Amino acid sequence: MRKLFSPHITYAHDLWRAHLRPGDLAIDMTCGNGHDTALLCALGAGVIGFDIQPEAIAATRLRAGNQPTLHLRSHAEILQVPLPHPPRLIVFNLGYLPGGNKAVTTQTESTLDTLQKCLSILAPDGAISITCYPGHEEGLREMEAILQFVQTLTDWHVCHYQWVNRPRSPSLFWITS
Repeated sequence: MRKLFSPHITYAHDLWRAHLRPGDLAIDMTCGNGHDTALLCALGAGVIGFDIQPEAIAATRLRAGNQPTLHLRSHAEILQVPLPHPPRLIVFNLGYLPGGNKAVTTQTESTLDTLQKCLSILAPDGAISITCYPGHEEGLREMEAILQFVQTLTDWHVCHYQWVNRPRSPSLFWITS
């Protein structure tokens, strides 16, 4: 059992492990350096990944091998990619590419648009995991906008995991039907 107050990403990974079954479809909306994509593959999921940065796709390919299907395109284009079946888990790890150009970040408007699309394609027993990084200005805007948006989801279950006394610390949203 993990410590009660685990880091946000450790908690997210524990939720993914508990939720995913071998053969499920998982989508990594922001591949980054490939750590999350590799974990999803290791859990036995079929994985589709998105990122707009070639270096992120290359790092993910190195870390996760040939198992995931990777797309060098925005997650906003999710509906343009054929899916073999509805995903049981959709993962967003927002912000910028660690070790990359910090000026290239996920954007509030496209993230909200993509999140709305994801709700429409998610398997009936699916989940969406969103890790936010409000330590930079766009990340703070993004987290605040997601918080407002998820409060309107009356047909969904939504949890927000964040340190109360550290408002600019990373946080995690977990959305299920």
